Amino acid sequence: MTQIALPLSFDRQFSFDNYFTDQAGFIVSSLKAFVEDSSENFIILWGGHDSGKTHLLNASAHYARGRSRGFQLYDADQLSELEPSCLEEFADGTILAIDNLDAICGNRDWESAFYYLINLCHQQKLRLLASLGSKPQDLNCVLADFQSRLSWGLLLELPLTDETDIENIIRQRALLLGHELSEEVICYLVRHYSRGLGSQLEILRKLDTASLSTKKKITIPLIKQVMN
Repeated sequence: MTQIALPLSFDRQFSFDNYFTDQAGFIVSSLKAFVEDSSENFIILWGGHDSGKTHLLNASAHYARGRSRGFQLYDADQLSELEPSCLEEFADGTILAIDNLDAICGNRDWESAFYYLINLCHQQKLRLLASLGSKPQDLNCVLADFQSRLSWGLLLELPLTDETDIENIIRQRALLLGHELSEEVICYLVRHYSRGLGSQLEILRKLDTASLSTKKKITIPLIKQVMN
């Protein structure tokens, strides 16, 4: 089978411990049970931009790795450039995870391939975890049977992160990088720059690089210097 590199594979910034939403407890417990073979064989995570889909797929990969479970994670954008036959066989016990599954919608061959894989889940022969940018009913699919199959599993809607969630994530990601940010710094970042989680994490990466090169703590003056 053609192997595709794991996106951000096993990056320590992605874990269940630093996923913050009001529904985190239920979502995380559902994914842990999935990895442990004690729940549904098919789960779909769906939500808008910055809702944490890629984070949770990578966190699930971490969790599976810690339990010596096979876990293969692919991005459907990359898969769509290959032949569907590359996913025909998986080792027993391996979990298949697909990020951005909606990228293959409209491609009859790929829809047919995933229709087959979802049927394998229904037959208890495969465990499949996937993410979508919207609920299955709203996708532009070619095959009606494939679209209907997407609702066979457990559908978990991911809420968008609010300001408190973003502040907590910035705080925890900074700690992983070795920085203890003051509340003043965190509030400054959220109030003066894009409140999108992806944008905030990109800013944090820039600040981490600047802090390491200048050997200075991340402060508001440093933020202004880097961002202006």
